[in-house]
Amino acid sequence: MKMKNYLPFVWFVLGFGIFVFTRMSKLVPTIPVAILIAPVFILRFNRTQPVRRGNLLTLLGFYLSINIGLWWLYESNTLFNVVKIFLLAVLFYLPYMIDRRLHEKFKKNGISSGLTTLVFPIASTALLFLSSLEGPFDGAIQIGKFVYGPVALKQLLSLFGISGFIFVSSWFASIINYAWENNFNWRKSKNTAITFIAVALAIFAFGIIKTSSSSSAQDTVKIAAIIMVPEDGKTVDISQIWADKRVSPFEKTISRFEALTKTAISNGAQIVSFQEYAMMINEEDEGRVRTEYQRIAKENNIHLSITYATFAKEGKGENKHLFIDNNGEILLDYAKRFVGGIAELNLGEAAMYRKGPEVIQWVDTPYGRIAISICRDMEFPHYMRQAGRADVDIMLSPSWMAEKDLVVHSAYMRTIESGFSVVRPTYHGITFAADYNGKILDQMDSDEPINGGIMYADLPTQGINTLYTQIEDILGWICVVGLLGLIPLSIVLRIKQKKEKA
Repeated sequence: MKMKNYLPFVWFVLGFGIFVFTRMSKLVPTIPVAILIAPVFILRFNRTQPVRRGNLLTLLGFYLSINIGLWWLYESNTLFNVVKIFLLAVLFYLPYMIDRRLHEKFKKNGISSGLTTLVFPIASTALLFLSSLEGPFDGAIQIGKFVYGPVALKQLLSLFGISGFIFVSSWFASIINYAWENNFNWRKSKNTAITFIAVALAIFAFGIIKTSSSSSAQDTVKIAAIIMVPEDGKTVDISQIWADKRVSPFEKTISRFEALTKTAISNGAQIVSFQEYAMMINEEDEGRVRTEYQRIAKENNIHLSITYATFAKEGKGENKHLFIDNNGEILLDYAKRFVGGIAELNLGEAAMYRKGPEVIQWVDTPYGRIAISICRDMEFPHYMRQAGRADVDIMLSPSWMAEKDLVVHSAYMRTIESGFSVVRPTYHGITFAADYNGKILDQMDSDEPINGGIMYADLPTQGINTLYTQIEDILGWICVVGLLGLIPLSIVLRIKQKKEKA
């Protein structure tokens, strides 16, 4: 068998083998640049195969590679996760299917080579953008894999959001394949290559200018992010707490809150923020808990960001986050908007708690304009843009990860998109603080807590305005319109081909 007959197998193994490294996996490390390289080989494989076989094997490749990368999901809700991973594989496969059907057709009909390289990025951006609005894939987590590179490059988020990264990385794969199909003949591919390089350099230059223009003399506020480290050192399973409706020991937990708060204050903290589910209570104890939280803030002269969740006797409880000033006044009273799981199937958090209103709350303080949210809320760019439009300076977003984060959560992307800094105290994951450019100011692994579970960070008290906040998801919608336009164009070309053959 000739070597060229083996090559499609090589492209398949390389493409999907590299794609495994884009997942947050316990089996293999996450390598961000893999999302740039893998599509090059997957696209090459798909384009060199007969349509039906190529599409079927491409779907199979995504299903297998995502299964390997997300194998840890099978530790719970097996059937649900089998379906979820299959749908995720279909989502990633669809742009390749569309490209396979349209690319060659356009090429044969004499459409400009530069334009044919846009088919794949338009399809990828449109479909992945639509999936991020609100669906089964946890907001923008999955497509957040496309965001890679140094902080300067990540400033593209402040212009076009994640859609910008999807488009550029998909365009890169398409251009490499165009050059590949022309045996890397520079004369044939130089125009498209130069155009892409110019765009990439412009993005990078913008990022360097944006990050270097930040004032180092800007006023800051010291914020303490606190996680409740278990005294026995064992990880607490949130699903078991829900199943047992296990409430926190009231007096002991309040006493611990106060002790940790005082420790943070003694180290210069001006705002203290606790993890999600800091206290689990029955709904009849809600008034009592709120009173104690107010007392702690007032007696210790501190601005307090603190959470609790209620178990209801009938129906669903709430997952709450309060922001209390140093006079003991509750300034913000927030219920989590994007609860995890599926309520209809009685799965996860959605089975326990009702959704809050889709409104980001904010308040002006001596430390800038502060907003609050909870965990998964930060996975939805369109929701967080409310904070950008309100000129929020700092976002406090406590979290409890059901499955442990292995890296700093992609929630930090919202800081670059909307121009605010963020503090995310996280149990069973990575607690971190980042400024409005996405620079990580400090972080702490819940498995290796420091200072008894307290992380300190100095955050800017003033955010910035971003283009993305103003134009929103215009690039994503342009690609949606573009994809809808490609479909009738392909039909017209097919009719034209039939007439020419006749």
